[in-house]
Amino acid sequence: MQEKTRILKITGEGKTSTSPDTIIITLTISGENKDYQKAMADADNSVMDLKTRLVRAGFDEKKITTEDFRVRTVNKYIKNSGEEKRVFDKYEALHELQIKFEFNTQKLARVVDVIVESVAEPSFNINFTLENTEKLKEEALKDAVKNATNKAKLLSKSAGVVLGEILSIDHSFSEVNVYTPRSFRMAYDGAGFVQKASASMESLNVQDVTVDATVTITWGIK
Repeated sequence: MQEKTRILKITGEGKTSTSPDTIIITLTISGENKDYQKAMADADNSVMDLKTRLVRAGFDEKKITTEDFRVRTVNKYIKNSGEEKRVFDKYEALHELQIKFEFNTQKLARVVDVIVESVAEPSFNINFTLENTEKLKEEALKDAVKNATNKAKLLSKSAGVVLGEILSIDHSFSEVNVYTPRSFRMAYDGAGFVQKASASMESLNVQDVTVDATVTITWGIK
C-alpha cells in the first residue's frame, strides 16, 4: 500500500498600497418633460453645454465619455374617489458621463468649477484610482507568498518536520480596491455650496489605493 503523502497547507496574505494616479468623475445629468422628445433634448442640451465648457477649459473631449443613457417614466399618485391612483407624470432622460484625467488637484478644482458654471446642474461622484493595477497586484501577490513561506518555515521547524517541494499553489485577490476607500459625492445645491467644495479640492489628502492578495501553498513534508 502506497504511503500517503504528508502535507502542510498554509495561507498567506499580502497587501500593498500606492498613491492614486488617476481621477474619475462620474456625473448624472437629467432632462425632464411630459413630452418624450423634449425630455431627451433637454438632457442632450445640458450634456453638450457641459462638454463644450470642458473642452474650452482645455480638457480632451475623448476623455469625456457616456457610460449610460436611459429614459424612464416618472409617475405620481393622485386621489380619486378617496383612493390613491398612480398616473403618468413625466419622462426623465438620464445621461451618465465619465471624465477621466491624471491625478492633479488643481485640474480637479477647475473641473468642479466648470460643472458649477454649466446649465446641467448634475450630481457627481469623484473617485481616485490607478490607471493600471497589475503592478500593484503583483506586489501584493509576492507579499502573500513571502508571508505563507515564513509561516511554513516557522511551523515546520516548531513541529520538527522538514519542508519538501511545493505541491500546489492557489491564489486569489480579495475585492481589488481600485478606488480609494473615500469618494466624494456632491449634489448641486446652488453655486455657493459647490464653489466652496471646489475651492478645497487642491488641499485634499487622498488615501492610497490598496490591493489585498491571498495565496494558499501546499508543501510536502518529511
